Amino acid sequence: MESIKEISKLTLEEMIKNFHLYIALPEGLMQLPVPGKIRIAKKSFIIPKDLTEFTQSICYGQRIFLVQKEDNDFGLIIRIMDGYYYSLYTGKKFDADKALQFGSKVLTCFVEELYPVVTHLAGLIKEMRDNESKLLYREPSKMELAAGIEKLNLFSDLTSLDFLSDVLKVSVPEVLLTPYNECLVRFMKAKAEADFQKNYYELMKEASKPTSKYHAQS
Repeated sequence: MESIKEISKLTLEEMIKNFHLYIALPEGLMQLPVPGKIRIAKKSFIIPKDLTEFTQSICYGQRIFLVQKEDNDFGLIIRIMDGYYYSLYTGKKFDADKALQFGSKVLTCFVEELYPVVTHLAGLIKEMRDNESKLLYREPSKMELAAGIEKLNLFSDLTSLDFLSDVLKVSVPEVLLTPYNECLVRFMKAKAEADFQKNYYELMKEASKPTSKYHAQS
C-alpha cells in the first residue's frame, strides 16, 4: 500500500511519480513563506528579494529562456529553476541546452522549499515583463495596424536579438550572454530616440503649415 511521505522530506521527483497522492498539495505549498535559501543537490542558494536583484543576476539568454511557455506546472517549475539557477550552481555561462539538463538536479529539491521559491520567481518574471511593457511599449499607428504589424510578434525574439547584435556590435551568441539590464537600457534608448524623431517630425510638419493671411478682428 502506498503511503504519503512527510512533506518536509518530499522531493519534486517523488511528488511527480506519485502525484495522485499529493494532488491537493501544490496550492498549499504555494502559500508558504519564501525561505531565505533553497537547497539544490546539497548546495544552498539565496533567493532574489526583488526585481532589482533578479534582473541584476541574469543575462538576456536567461530572460528569453524564463518566459517560454510550458505545457504543465511541473515543466514550468523546472524551467524557472533551470533558467535562474543553472549558472549560479555551475559557475558557467548560461547555456539553454545545458540548463535543461540541469533539471535532473531540480528534481532533488524539497517541495516545501521549491514551491514558494518558484511562486516568488514567477512573480518576479511577471514583474519584469510588466516593467518592459511600461518602459518599451508603443501603441501602433493605424497605418501599422492596417499593414498587419501584429504578424511580426511571432518574430519578436529574433528581432530583438538582431537589434541588440547590431547596436552592441557582437554576435547573437554574445548577445545572449549580455547582462539583461544592459540590453534593457539599449531598448529604452532606441525607444526614446524613436519617440524624439516622431515628435520632432510632427512639430516640423505643424510649423511648415502655411499661416492664414486673415486674422480675426477684435
